[in-house]
Amino acid sequence: MVFDIELTLNRFGLGKIAENKFQLFWLRFSKWNIPNKYSISFEINWVIKDK
Repeated sequence: MVFDIELTLNRFGLGKIAENKFQLFWLRFSKWNIPNKYSISFEINWVIKDK
């Protein structure tokens, strides 16, 4: 089982956004059933606008 937690600085939401993803304010939680793999990861994502 692989768990992924993302901090999305440019997005805000509440609820299920995909089969395996849930968003709570600026945090996105994901999980995948991958046989024989175990992982917990944390990501920080943001977008910079061109001038």
